[in-house]
Amino acid sequence: MKSKKQKTLILFLAVFGLSNIAFSQIQLLNDEFEDTFTLQANWLNINNEEGWNAEHLEVHDINNSTPGHLHMMPWTSSWFQDLRGTLIHKRIDQNFVITTEVTATNRAGNGLPSSTYSLAGIMLRTPRDFPNGAMNDWTAGGENYIFLATGFAATNHPTCQGCPGPHFEVKTTTERPLNPPSQSDLQISSIPTASNVQIRVARIGGAIIVLNRFPGGAWQVHERYDRSDFPSEIQVGLVTYTDWPKVQSYWQAGNTFYHNSNVINSNLTDDPSPFVDFNPDLIGRFDYTRFDEVEVPMALSGVDLVNVASDADLLAFLGYDTEEFCPIDIHIDRTIVNGQIAEMSVQNDITANNFIDTNAQVEYSAANSIELQADFEVSLGAEFLAEISPCN
Repeated sequence: MKSKKQKTLILFLAVFGLSNIAFSQIQLLNDEFEDTFTLQANWLNINNEEGWNAEHLEVHDINNSTPGHLHMMPWTSSWFQDLRGTLIHKRIDQNFVITTEVTATNRAGNGLPSSTYSLAGIMLRTPRDFPNGAMNDWTAGGENYIFLATGFAATNHPTCQGCPGPHFEVKTTTERPLNPPSQSDLQISSIPTASNVQIRVARIGGAIIVLNRFPGGAWQVHERYDRSDFPSEIQVGLVTYTDWPKVQSYWQAGNTFYHNSNVINSNLTDDPSPFVDFNPDLIGRFDYTRFDEVEVPMALSGVDLVNVASDADLLAFLGYDTEEFCPIDIHIDRTIVNGQIAEMSVQNDITANNFIDTNAQVEYSAANSIELQADFEVSLGAEFLAEISPCN
């Protein structure tokens, strides 16, 4: 006979807001994309954050267009030099590992994209600060980022002449404010599939390690970068872009700002290149986004992870399987910020002395016990649920 779950509920009125995030328990940032409301509560969008007023995503939702997934379908847009595309992200100010599983298809969902450079993946980017909004303060030469994305790139790029799709595109871009545009360096490679591809990126100090894994395969180190120029806090999230031929017609004519500040579709009344058709043709479907803390083995302490460590060295601590986070026990001691939706489930016991800020929605569940210690505090306007229930 199953026993009834024991529940303790503390409930306050909630009005949503959003703030930046800094957790020691970084897994609280995880999203299995099963809750529609986490898109607004837990993720930032550079269109809103930077003040472009030009949403480059025609569709983006969680657990709606594709059940159990983040669904991103961009309008014509791209990331190259100072061109900016779409980015749904969180801000993180510590070392971390981010892992996702992504499928990139055409808009019909039955094959590869028909438009070149139509891909979806993970991006790390230096935030740009526009006090008066990007429409007023944007300048060329200020982009700093790396990404790895899957989909269809091109068959004629110098790094992969004649190679058929699907592809990976990996790109690093470095700012050049005194000599714009920003400098983009990219590599294209053929891959066996763009479906259910796992992408992982680790930040360890200035080292950025990019990895991939195909269904049924093992993790591989894809690329390494020294990005010691990245600030402490960076944007970490999911990127999509599509329809390079149309974007290229703007870029070649020096219309980068026009691309960045307009929704690029057939509704434009002042299209600078009406002689080039629109052909946005990408859907990126992300199954989850999972974060982990990263600890470098003692044997690699002080070793240059970009230029000296071997792939085997890196895979020994970065090539682990990913799964929903379910530790044996955990102690939670950091703030759940304004407006955040957060869950933590463990096999045995939770202890907590953290602060749950206004408008946050938080659920802790454990099989044995949840101990709310003396410094634990729930702000007025937050929701908190404590539940005796195992996570697996």
